[in-house]
Amino acid sequence: MRKALARYTRFLAREGLISGSEGNLSVREGEKILITPSGGLKAELSPEEICEVDLSGRVLSGRPTSELPMHLEIYRRHPGVRAVVHTHPPYTLALSLAGHDFGEHLLYEGEILLGEVARVPPKPPGTRELAEAVACALAKARVAVLERHGAVSVGRDLPEAVNLALVLEKVSRVTYLARLLRRF
Repeated sequence: MRKALARYTRFLAREGLISGSEGNLSVREGEKILITPSGGLKAELSPEEICEVDLSGRVLSGRPTSELPMHLEIYRRHPGVRAVVHTHPPYTLALSLAGHDFGEHLLYEGEILLGEVARVPPKPPGTRELAEAVACALAKARVAVLERHGAVSVGRDLPEAVNLALVLEKVSRVTYLARLLRRF
């Protein structure tokens, strides 16, 4: 699973949803969580750099992302979630800053694949406050836009959570372009 986590992290960096050292991914394996490390270029992440923590947050190996509290809170509150993807998607963030209503789906893909998109008010990154707000928002959705910060998607497995992150940014990109052309 470390290889898959590193591979998907590098993939999201290539796709532009993660830049530099930002963004983080995790997967739950029983009572342990594999999670991307703090710092370092995510586009060059190796499986050996993946960190391991238990559900209480005790670090078993490596130096996990500063967003560990958010990942842990999501797993605690949502037992069916097995993967968390936190990206910083540019088009989604641009729409969020412009006050876009993500509940208004202009594309069928958004309606069918994303469903409800939760919105989380601005909270400082890495804080307990953000962790609780995101976990609460995900009670009704599999995707949340974090105002002035990024997006979080969750899934039964890593491919599902990554797919939701990709679809959110694709829908946001098309919405942005349509608004730019003044069609919506």
